[in-house]
Amino acid sequence: MNVEHKKISTKGQLTIPKRFREKLNIHEGDEVTLVLTEDGIIVKPKISNMSILRGLLKDTVDLDKAKSFIESERKKWRI
Repeated sequence: MNVEHKKISTKGQLTIPKRFREKLNIHEGDEVTLVLTEDGIIVKPKISNMSILRGLLKDTVDLDKAKSFIESERKKWRI
């Protein structure tokens, strides 16, 4: 079991150790899920269906064009 003891800052913040972040693939700006249990708090990476695709097509897809396309398609399906 990986265990580390950390102090909470005056602002209530906690730093997740680098080796934990690397193991969970958590990066700056990522969201995490906090689960309160009887034994304490569980911190888990927030997983969305798209998160596993992060960066996969960043050099091949124009995000502005993709967003415009999606919006136009949604408008076609509205009743």
